[in-house]
Amino acid sequence: MMTAGSGEMVHHLEELEAYIPREELASILPNLTKDQASYLLQLLPVLNNDTRFSVELPSPSAIPTDHAFCDVGFRDGYKEVHGYLALMICLVGAFTNVLNMIILTRREMINSTNTILTGLAVADFLLLMEYSFYATSYIKGQESMFDSYFHSVFILFHAHYTQVTHTIAICLTITLAVWRYIAICKPHLNLFLCTLPRARLAVCIAYVVSPILSVPNYLMYSIHQRTDKHTNTSLYHVDFSDRARASNGLLQSVHFWFYSVLIKILPCLLLTFFIYHIIRAMYTAKRRKENLIKMGTPSMETERKLPRMEKMTEKTTRMLLTVLLLFLATELPQGILAFLSGVYGHSFFRQCYLHWGEVMDLLALINGAVNFLLYYIMSHQFRVTFRFLLSPPQPVNLSPRLPGETVSTQL
Repeated sequence: MMTAGSGEMVHHLEELEAYIPREELASILPNLTKDQASYLLQLLPVLNNDTRFSVELPSPSAIPTDHAFCDVGFRDGYKEVHGYLALMICLVGAFTNVLNMIILTRREMINSTNTILTGLAVADFLLLMEYSFYATSYIKGQESMFDSYFHSVFILFHAHYTQVTHTIAICLTITLAVWRYIAICKPHLNLFLCTLPRARLAVCIAYVVSPILSVPNYLMYSIHQRTDKHTNTSLYHVDFSDRARASNGLLQSVHFWFYSVLIKILPCLLLTFFIYHIIRAMYTAKRRKENLIKMGTPSMETERKLPRMEKMTEKTTRMLLTVLLLFLATELPQGILAFLSGVYGHSFFRQCYLHWGEVMDLLALINGAVNFLLYYIMSHQFRVTFRFLLSPPQPVNLSPRLPGETVSTQL
């Protein structure tokens, strides 16, 4: 799940004035920070006319500070430029993923691995395009639109949409790792299991299953309305749903554990397993080849054919390993923070997870935008196809005419 959308749930410091005058607030809590104000606002009534909620304002000692070490002051400065950086990465990444889709679906490029990479490019394109709209609202919206109903609907859609598309990317990345693991470590099963129809089926399954896996996220959040007593206007914001609050934290715990373990930690563990065994198999094959060369000279035919095939396989494997390692480096920090949020509860989520939300978003965007560069640098066939796409060769005239010769046609 992309986390910057969750940051919009943090309310403004001035909203506390709806419940207590500014003078009294300053005298009771003189050193109140924005994160502490956000925590207080969560405890106060969300619906102005609902008498079921009656919470006294906690003392300063009741405000959690056990995870305050996460607040290093980075977010306050970075969030001013996050929207511009994210928008630039989204626009460039969306364009390069379109190129990925065009190149990988050329007739000479179609195979089972490239089919999975094409599905990954589509998921990254959908994610980057939607996030570009969010980044634009992040830049231009400012305070004026954050409390509008339209913006709250967009934030809720953004949270669910990015969760689904990112889950699709995770599923396809795991599929890619399995595909390469079979090709390198179980080559006798490669021709049977890693076929083009199976690759297309795996892509379809990822796109169908991912929205289902995101159901706990749909139940967690909803739009809430409250009235500003100073202006007598309705304000809207996204926060935990009434269903989540009524479950006494059960739904929140299920969501955090489901999201952190099944969607984040487990894929990272699987990637680590496959990457380790792929690298180990490549190292073993290299050592075996060196030993064979020391024992004798291969025949001319073997020397002419096998090394080129081995080099192509090795280059492809290195490229895919780079894609997997980059994805692992992006997902592992977010998975750890999500896991710790499930262990330590909502205070850790507010003080640590959300504090680094924009940074984790930016890492995920970079991961979705950089694949074209990796393919171009590490794949000779990808470079050749891309250059052919930019400047196709001129058609060859197989029957040149003599000067002054005329040609007649009959309809």
